[in-house]
Amino acid sequence: MTEEGDWRLYPRLLLRRAGFPIDLLMDLGDPSVESAAAGYRTRAARLEELREQALTALRREVGEAAEAEDRDRLRLLSKVRGRVGRRRPLVEADMAVAGEATDAYTAALRAEEEAWESLHAALDGERAARSGRVRRALDDEQVQDALVQLAPSFAAEVERWSAAPARARTNAKDRAFLRRAYLYCQRLGAKNETTSFFGPLIHGSITPDAEGIELSDEMPSGVVDTEAFLAFWAVCALARTMAEDPLLAGRFAVSWIPACRYHGDGLTLPDGRRAAVTAAQRQVLDLVDGNRTPADIARLTGLCDTTVLAQLDRLQRAGAVRFRPEPPSTAPRPLGWLIALADRRAADTDWPDRLRRLDGLAALYAEATGPTKRRAALEVLEAAFQETTGAEARRAAGQMYADRLVVSVDAKGDQGPVKVAAATAADWERELTPVLDVAAHYGELLQSACAELCADLLREAGVTEMPYDELIRHSQAAVEQGRLASYTGPADTFAAALTEIVANACQSGDGEPPRAVLDPGVLMALRSPTVRPRFVSPDLMLESGPGERSALVLGELHPYVFAWGSQGLFDDEQDQTLADFGAHLEPWGGPQRLATVIRRRRHKGLVAEWFPGRFVEITAVATEERDRALPVTQLVVELVEGKARLRGPDGGEIVLYAGEDDHVHLRAFAAPTAVLPPVRLGDVMPRWGVGDLIAQRARWWVTAEELGTTEKRPTDEVFRSVQRMRARLALPRLVFAHVPGEPKPIGADLDSPLAVEALAALVTSANTDRFTLTEMRPAPDQLWLHRQGRPVTSEFRLALRWEMR
Repeated sequence: MTEEGDWRLYPRLLLRRAGFPIDLLMDLGDPSVESAAAGYRTRAARLEELREQALTALRREVGEAAEAEDRDRLRLLSKVRGRVGRRRPLVEADMAVAGEATDAYTAALRAEEEAWESLHAALDGERAARSGRVRRALDDEQVQDALVQLAPSFAAEVERWSAAPARARTNAKDRAFLRRAYLYCQRLGAKNETTSFFGPLIHGSITPDAEGIELSDEMPSGVVDTEAFLAFWAVCALARTMAEDPLLAGRFAVSWIPACRYHGDGLTLPDGRRAAVTAAQRQVLDLVDGNRTPADIARLTGLCDTTVLAQLDRLQRAGAVRFRPEPPSTAPRPLGWLIALADRRAADTDWPDRLRRLDGLAALYAEATGPTKRRAALEVLEAAFQETTGAEARRAAGQMYADRLVVSVDAKGDQGPVKVAAATAADWERELTPVLDVAAHYGELLQSACAELCADLLREAGVTEMPYDELIRHSQAAVEQGRLASYTGPADTFAAALTEIVANACQSGDGEPPRAVLDPGVLMALRSPTVRPRFVSPDLMLESGPGERSALVLGELHPYVFAWGSQGLFDDEQDQTLADFGAHLEPWGGPQRLATVIRRRRHKGLVAEWFPGRFVEITAVATEERDRALPVTQLVVELVEGKARLRGPDGGEIVLYAGEDDHVHLRAFAAPTAVLPPVRLGDVMPRWGVGDLIAQRARWWVTAEELGTTEKRPTDEVFRSVQRMRARLALPRLVFAHVPGEPKPIGADLDSPLAVEALAALVTSANTDRFTLTEMRPAPDQLWLHRQGRPVTSEFRLALRWEMR
């Protein structure tokens, strides 16, 4: 059964922006190199064109010479073909077979070399001015402040480097520093960090009386409010230290690790191993209920406190129980939770005061202005944390994206609240609908594949019911064996059909990547809508043309409601926002069915305690509201009319909040996630869209050899290789490089020698043969959002639901 429906925007949205203008990145380039590189690419492209013509002519002549059995001419032609094929100049002896095509090739080769000489001279000039450009970028106090919060170890390097006198010539250490400086500048100028003043949260709404998109006033600092958050891992360290205090021994409740199953005579541990228990352990385990403390258990069993603690310690190390406090992974303010616990359990000790002091020091860190005060506040906080816990205050210090501090700052940005006119929202809905229909259908096919695999796993086991934790282990093994591929045939066929449509409509040339603009009706005929409610949260970027918007650019499609996680912070109308989302829970079957699997939190939470459903716990503590917690060991999978269904302890069906890629055990029982089928033509993903919407940005798979890093070569030659690659592939100036091993894409200005050197160093370090480059759309000169008169990268996080007409 099919029905017509529409995608409707929820009235709430989020605007995410970079904290620095794109100029921070672009100003590290050199105008002379930019101009010379453009000239070189023109000559290089012409050379390739005439080289192909020459090779075609030579192949024809080879055929004629072979037919005439002219061996001398064949030998000569072979040498000429080899030189042309390798882009080598022809020698005098080759002139005997030179024709118009090879003459034109020779002229083009000479022109390319002349262009290279000009580019080479510009590169020399750029090297002389590079340190000065980087120094100007790093002299900005706001940049320094951001670096203190992102990577204080690198911020200290910046301080030392800035204080040292400039050197006429740079050494290897200097060059490595400059490359690293570029990587941080691209992170600040081209990324949405969602942290502090350089990635603030800006909430907004669809407002009937607004005109277009209305922004509120700007503030000099870029933010109107900030709040410090002690890192989750740091709060866990504090909780562990507090529990180990001899004064508090036995005061904290003992609870089961949710993924552990107790059989009375033994345990099934979270990793699936079975373990026997001793008689003494059985005495202890029989009394574990999440409320009793070790002291309570000792009193009830008649065992001494030391014996009970020793038994619990062994069981805790095995992963069966927990008797040290664990902050809930959905707590928006974990330190606040720990302070409240200390007030209840340790009021007669100095722990409440020690924790409140840390909270106060974190607040001073958030309030600090400028890098000097921020660094001083951080040092005081780190010293207090280390004194309290004996643990290091930084994790993976110095590593890009891994320099985790003991504290972070979130901020409410200026320019908000954002108001989007109802007419503008209607335009977005109309542009998005054909593409979201395709993505939703493809997501349903992927979800069905996972569900069918799970159903077959039950059939193969000869059962109609299986514990969910057991199914998880079976499904993970099946994925490792490659079995999922045999179930994704319908999804693969659907993706192939879309690829064929795009390929037939594709155009290329004029210095642009392959591109296709599809008629909405073509996609409407391809997709197969159902009556099942659906949800999606896309990132949408606005591209400004001359005087008005020229395009919408679709980013990632998320299955998450931003208001249900840490991005819901700083919403002045949070209650209304939660009510707006809570009024439409049909994609998950309503609040009674909706549940989400909670893993132990690593940093910020995707799901906060205001999530409207229940929490499936595996090893983490999700919430203190125990009636909302579902231990994974209490869930079962049943075959119902041939379909696998997930059920809770009350027998009711559970629909998981979101699935994830190859996590079959999640996707099979989740609301279908909208996934846009990747359209790939060989080593290129063409840019394609519908109307004014770009649904897929162009992407290229390139090799280290094309980059010029397969052997040790001068950096200028690597830059030359990149320009040749740009000419051949029509690569734009700004791309995002996805290098294996790097957790996030790198914004690379391919007109900037420093950016190219940084990219080459990452590819070499990754020891990879291939990586991808994705075009930056909107391009720097087409960015919609401006702040203080300068263009800033940004995106709207939207939320839409599909509903029947």
